[in-house]
Amino acid sequence: MYIIKYISRIKIKNIILGLVSVTILILLLWCSIAEQNNMITITRVVNIQELENKKETTNTLSIVGEEEIAEAREVLNLKEYETMPREIEGYKVVGKIAIPKIKIEKYILEQTTEESLKLAVTKICGPEINRTGNFCIAGHNYGDTFGWISSLENGNIIEVTDTYNRTVNYGVYEIERVSPYDTSCLSQETSGEREITLVTCTLGAVKRVVVKAVELYD
Repeated sequence: MYIIKYISRIKIKNIILGLVSVTILILLLWCSIAEQNNMITITRVVNIQELENKKETTNTLSIVGEEEIAEAREVLNLKEYETMPREIEGYKVVGKIAIPKIKIEKYILEQTTEESLKLAVTKICGPEINRTGNFCIAGHNYGDTFGWISSLENGNIIEVTDTYNRTVNYGVYEIERVSPYDTSCLSQETSGEREITLVTCTLGAVKRVVVKAVELYD
């Protein structure tokens, strides 16, 4: 009788242990499935984020690159220095300026020196010609260079042509006389606009005449 009871107790223990083991296995399986689902969700979120980032990057590249591509295509269809000399007495020509109001048309040389200023008007500083920024040009106050720029008025047109014969029109918006030591007119802060600054001296070089103009849009 005692043996039968002992055997029954063992069976009950085994059944209980079996149920506990099954329960633990079910819990482990559930945790594994939950973890996999979490990983799948995280992976999906990461993949979606990567796709969004790639999309944003692609769109940004397209926007940034479109202007350069269009310009490159235009340049490929043009020939440089077809309408102007490459240099004047050893100084590289970077373009041409025309001011219809005072009937002036001069080549722009790349360097500003005492000698180059005798030959034409010259670039003082700034970006490449007709690019975003403040393209600053110096010239003597002779009648055939910048001698009459002080007579310009707001709204007068200044035409600047690059070596590919592409012209940008600028409208005068400021004319002033400043100290020879005042260089604020050379600032490159143009709020993303294309600007030009013409600089010459007054008689006796007591002052500087500064004419500023900004790109005109169609």
